[in-house]
Amino acid sequence: MKSPFIATVLAAAAAAAVAQTAAPAPASTDKTDIGRVSASGASNANPLETPSATGVTRKEIGGGLMVDENVSKTKSSVTRDFIQKQAPTADVFQLLKYSPGSTSATSDAWGLSPGVISVRGMDGGQMGFNFEGMPLSVASNWSVFPGQYIDTENTDVVTLNQGSADLASPNVTATGGIVDIFLHTPSKKPGGLLTLAVGSDNARRFFLRGETGEIGESGFRAFGSISEIDADHFRGPGKDRKQHLAVGAVQEWGGGSRTKLALTYSKFMRDVYKNPTLAQWNNGGMDGAASNYDATYTPGSLTYYRMLQNPWENLLVSAPTDLRVNEKLSFNVTPYLYYGFGGSGSAGSLNESSVAWGNTVGPVDLNGNGTTTDTGVTFYNPILEKNIRTGVTFKGNYQLDNHALVAGVWMQHSRDQLYRPYSRMNADGTPADMSGTSSLITTGSGHVVEQWNQDTHDNFYALFAGDTISLMEDRLAIDVGVKKMWLQREGYNRVPSDVAYTQAQNNPVLPTAAIRFKLDDVNSVFGSITKGYRILPAGALYPRYNASTGAQTTRANPDQASEESLALEAGYRYQGPQVSLSTSVFSYDFKNRQISAQVCDPGCVSSPINGGKQSAYGIDFEAGLRPYMNFRPYASLELMKTKVESDIPVSGDFLPTTGKEAVRAPKVQAAVAVDYDNGSFFGNLGVKYVGKQYATFMNDQEIPGYATVDMALGYRFALPASSGFTKPEVRLNLMNIGDRKYLSGVNSPTTNATATTGVNGATIAASQPTYLVANPFAAMLTFAVGF
Repeated sequence: MKSPFIATVLAAAAAAAVAQTAAPAPASTDKTDIGRVSASGASNANPLETPSATGVTRKEIGGGLMVDENVSKTKSSVTRDFIQKQAPTADVFQLLKYSPGSTSATSDAWGLSPGVISVRGMDGGQMGFNFEGMPLSVASNWSVFPGQYIDTENTDVVTLNQGSADLASPNVTATGGIVDIFLHTPSKKPGGLLTLAVGSDNARRFFLRGETGEIGESGFRAFGSISEIDADHFRGPGKDRKQHLAVGAVQEWGGGSRTKLALTYSKFMRDVYKNPTLAQWNNGGMDGAASNYDATYTPGSLTYYRMLQNPWENLLVSAPTDLRVNEKLSFNVTPYLYYGFGGSGSAGSLNESSVAWGNTVGPVDLNGNGTTTDTGVTFYNPILEKNIRTGVTFKGNYQLDNHALVAGVWMQHSRDQLYRPYSRMNADGTPADMSGTSSLITTGSGHVVEQWNQDTHDNFYALFAGDTISLMEDRLAIDVGVKKMWLQREGYNRVPSDVAYTQAQNNPVLPTAAIRFKLDDVNSVFGSITKGYRILPAGALYPRYNASTGAQTTRANPDQASEESLALEAGYRYQGPQVSLSTSVFSYDFKNRQISAQVCDPGCVSSPINGGKQSAYGIDFEAGLRPYMNFRPYASLELMKTKVESDIPVSGDFLPTTGKEAVRAPKVQAAVAVDYDNGSFFGNLGVKYVGKQYATFMNDQEIPGYATVDMALGYRFALPASSGFTKPEVRLNLMNIGDRKYLSGVNSPTTNATATTGVNGATIAASQPTYLVANPFAAMLTFAVGF
């Protein structure tokens, strides 16, 4: 444990101890809502005021897998009653695994290695992910890393908008919906929480949070927390480690106004899992040599696991502020900062006489022996990324008779540097500097050799306005709105090239309309129509070049069309005294559908495949029961049909993909879960079925459907008040109980897995998809106690 983390532990504990003298405060009325985000119950729960140290209320619908929503579109929320009974390592994708339409493919049990999520057949790169109102997707390729943002103990609620983004959502990728994540709201009472856990594959984790409680009558309260986990890989060589820090604070200004500070910092050191092709998986399965990287170094090898490590750190800071002027007028302001830096390790091999940097080729001393004539020299060439973005969303709300008016602006500046420098290797096959920032290889004139260096500057602006019209004594509500966006991207190519600068301008107009009608106190219907938009990843601005010849391999295409979607929904909700259910039918039409694919050598970078036109339609359903004899069951279902409606251009010809089905789009998925909690004994059981998924646009390779079973069992102890500790609990989480060995999802789809004759007669070569390997049976034992 590094000293800054220890210092934070001591500071948090000291703050909690000093605050024990603070006057008791009334029950919290905090909301985690931002804009139109809605959740209930445990989203407002305070761990120090509930039957559990972790904040479980025992009251949430379906054991925390559902809340009563009142928005005019499909939406699902997962609250503390479910979150705090999962393994404390669970990431955001894993928390959404039972929500209708959500296909969560994990690559390890502990949320340390990034998985893949798709919702209604659209992958995470086509969705918006927000943390307390700030966007999270990595700027270079819109990828999402769910384990980097927040600890499970600090997660109050996660919401999934399956269909469309709200007007104020600060996203340029959300054709496939929005996920909103919220940090724990500081308690008005002083205290804290300690969690200790051990699990399979030598997993060890601890978490500590200290709460100040409200300081006097100032309206200010805060918390600080730290955590650390490390675990061995369940297959192949390697281990992963994560350190995490979070700070939250609330200042109540009176009259309903308040400011919340949310800050998290994560530092990772990951060895990476190999994502095998189907042929590699079939050649030995999970433990086969073809499915894993090499455990020992062989001179000349480029697949030794220690060459491929993935260091990463990121900082998230958001300060959403609600300012209530009077009963009719209020403002919401959310400034934010995002910082991320790290890399994907990889190694290369070249002849020193012909080394390219950009489109320039020359002799380079790769091994530092003073000559430029060696052949087959191995060197380190990680893909590094540094992303800094700042932004603010400003929104005004005004109630004019039966009109709830909203208008605002979003502004964001981002700089993303994606570069691939060459540096020295040690004799044992390890990098001289894993971060790729020293021991750099230079040309004879002293310039650092880089295969590419992309410096992207984004300036995003949006104006939005909307109106919710309430009629018939608020039984009928009509929503109308429009967002106008100005999206400017500038690409500065920092390697020698005939394309030194590119620019792309996109100025979409995104209208939305929705309606909801309350038939009575428990029955309601809704419908919506929304236009979505997703700009291309930054890689489209730049050419790429062969590492030895300098020949162009990918051309810059800044004018390539961005993805557009038109989404329609209609649904019904029943919210009775014992049962709640929601069902909706949906339809999508896409133009220039972008699918994220990875190119690995073995270092990986994501690039889009243009899927042309595509349509989808289906039905979502979820239902949950309020507590009945301490039981709370839940069920969800999605049936979906997708269709590719154009032939895809490949290699100067067209693949005959018209009529094929979309990748990562199972026709059926379903979940059943049941929670039991009598205040002392508790447990839950969940079963998820995911149908088969195609991995290519030609539908010539797929993975079969699968079902998984997860379980939690626990007990809460009663301690006397004099002990100084409250509500201790022991929890055992069991994952993949059947110990099934299977592929959980498509890591990187391709156009065709077998050679195919194009529409114009050319032979289009095969390219193999890669897959995520699911963890086998895993168990984690957790002890949690409040103080």
